[in-house]
Amino acid sequence: MKKILFGVSDTNECRRAVDCLIKLFSGVTEFEITLLRVVSEVLMYAESGVYDYNDIASAQNIESDDLLNEFENKFLKHNIEVSKVIKRGNAADILLDLANDHDLLVIGESESSILHRIFNSHQDLFISASPIPVLIAK
Repeated sequence: MKKILFGVSDTNECRRAVDCLIKLFSGVTEFEITLLRVVSEVLMYAESGVYDYNDIASAQNIESDDLLNEFENKFLKHNIEVSKVIKRGNAADILLDLANDHDLLVIGESESSILHRIFNSHQDLFISASPIPVLIAK
């Protein structure tokens, strides 16, 4: 059975990756998809004011659950069941670590914004460091 790790982010490019996977695997029965959402650690600085870490983490978890449910529902419309995982930490490190237990890593292409591509894109790292093939959906 082929195991697919799908790194989920709240971008249009990532949403298009769902359609790509559905087209690629329609009619195939021996595969499983894990939807992975990585949430950055909450950094709090004393000078920023008083915040409750648990409130911030809880809000992030709710947002992540909603996003994973949105993606899951798109797959379920095509009778494709998925498992959902939320991890906290560095997205690149976690994705690459979990990739060892999968056969294919799927991510959406980096957002179109030039600033986002320069400062926030991990896709080049995934391509060069991944121990498994990487599918980047446009």
